[in-house]
Amino acid sequence: MTLINDKSYRQLQYLMADNINAPSVSAIFTTRNGGVSGTTPETDHFSSLNLKINSDGDTHANIAENYRIIATSQGFSSDDIMSLWQRHTDKIVVVDKTIADSRPHDKLGEADALITNIKGVLLAVCIADCVPILLYDNANGAVGAIHAGWRGTFAQIGAKTVKLMHKQYGTNPADIQAAIGAAIGVCCFEVGVDLHAQFRMEYGESIDEFFNFNHGAKPHCDLTAMNKSFLIKAGVPAQNIDMSELCTMCNPKLFYSHRRSGEKRGTMAAFIGMKQ
Repeated sequence: MTLINDKSYRQLQYLMADNINAPSVSAIFTTRNGGVSGTTPETDHFSSLNLKINSDGDTHANIAENYRIIATSQGFSSDDIMSLWQRHTDKIVVVDKTIADSRPHDKLGEADALITNIKGVLLAVCIADCVPILLYDNANGAVGAIHAGWRGTFAQIGAKTVKLMHKQYGTNPADIQAAIGAAIGVCCFEVGVDLHAQFRMEYGESIDEFFNFNHGAKPHCDLTAMNKSFLIKAGVPAQNIDMSELCTMCNPKLFYSHRRSGEKRGTMAAFIGMKQ
């Protein structure tokens, strides 16, 4: 994963997946830097690439411009972006030709992942600590974008997206290149003992590999590593997975974090699309 400093767009910074490097494909994870939001002391918590629709205190014009900056930097337009009302589910939207041809439009319903084989479409999922995952099947020309909080991780939304890509496009999991962007790390993601017990009841003692009990009374959970493990079990080769080691909570100059700031913050996003 490479941090890109694109000085052509207001000091835009984003993480680029090293393994999804075809010139016809864009796969990036935004940081909080390079946008137009948060220009006053009262709105500084939005500074500056806020992508949270309906942000209380940021303007629609700012958010629209931030999306335009990202889309343009990747060779798309804002109208090409497909996104969701994310609800921590395991629901997946298939962006087919009918949906693609209906652009521009608002969110594509309540779900937490999208897949498509349509060129000229830029899939987007928003994040502010949860795990963002991008998938690319070069053999069949298909992509996916996934938002995985602990609920989505528990439901294995990543693995379910791989399976749906196989069903829809004939994707062989072994052909998938996956990228997992920055998320809250095991260093900071403290959870309750009841949540650990819930995972243990579903997955057995082996799930303890992703919980650390050395931080105090409550365990810490490694959601990023858990999602990588579920992708591997779904057939994606480990060597095909590029994973950021950055923690969103530990890096306030790079990322927004819900755990750090609550609702008084902006939102980042992960984008993937195949160019025309």
